[in-house]
Amino acid sequence: MRKRTQLAHPWLKSESWALWEWWLLATVIGGFLGLAIAATTSVVSSNSESVNTVAPLYLIGALGGAALGLTQWLVLRRYIKHVGWWIVATAIGAVIAWLIGLQVGVMLILIFFNNALFVKTSAALLSAIFLLGTWAGTVLGFCQWLVLRTHVRNGALWIAASALAWGLALLVAWIGAALVKPGKFELETALVGVATGAATGVVIGAITGVALVWLLKPRLLKHHSK
Repeated sequence: MRKRTQLAHPWLKSESWALWEWWLLATVIGGFLGLAIAATTSVVSSNSESVNTVAPLYLIGALGGAALGLTQWLVLRRYIKHVGWWIVATAIGAVIAWLIGLQVGVMLILIFFNNALFVKTSAALLSAIFLLGTWAGTVLGFCQWLVLRTHVRNGALWIAASALAWGLALLVAWIGAALVKPGKFELETALVGVATGAATGVVIGAITGVALVWLLKPRLLKHHSK
């Protein structure tokens, strides 16, 4: 038994690293799809006077969450069977986060843009942004945990990891937005937007990926022992 465990360690390390890498990539791609959906929805809604201002938020949350859930599901299904509800759970969590939490963030952005205080960010504002991100991450993590809890032990760890990841990611997104000049859409703006989107995806994917590897370790060992 001891010899088998020792032999499993190199394999487990390699498999865990592969899982983390794929999860990171899936989260980054899902995040970019969400940004593309948000941008497209914003353009369409801004060109239509008949569209309700709240409707795009529902749409952005649902489609963006579904996109992220889909890319993550493509990785997760290799390790957990019958986990298709992950996509639905992620979409629902994203809608709730958008409508309750991230609307406050949008208002903060508008206030600080209009008062030319956006660059001079205070510690109190950074704390508020982090808490806003942790709220969104907690909501999303809880919805996803409802799917994970039937497959893994200590699934509540996922909620904590999601809260921390989204809190830090929203700070990164805020810093990236601070580098963009209001009202100017140039190549530099696009590059900053892409870099910011990638950075936020990396933060979320890296932190939640560590939690996922930890939660799935018993399954990896069980699969290897067969």
